[in-house]
Amino acid sequence: MGRAVIQAAVSAGLHPAPVSFSRAEESGQTVEVCGKEIKLHGPSGRESILASVVDEYPNLIVVDYTVPDAVNVISNYVRRERLTSHAKEWI
Repeated sequence: MGRAVIQAAVSAGLHPAPVSFSRAEESGQTVEVCGKEIKLHGPSGRESILASVVDEYPNLIVVDYTVPDAVNVISNYVRRERLTSHAKEWI
């Protein structure tokens, strides 16, 4: 499903951030979607990675439904940092 979301975003003219959160077993892997390389990150260091992604992509749209642990970390970070001015949409 994540690939379909990226394909739809690219078709709409959006530029996906090359970062995704996944399981520990997939950490460090890179996947290719629509000609874009997406690096997978496991549970370790998610908050610091997310913080750097938000800095680099201030109009970030977050789509997360794949790994419950990732959803919890991201939602807690957004709530704590009050990213409503940065995150334009939470899906």
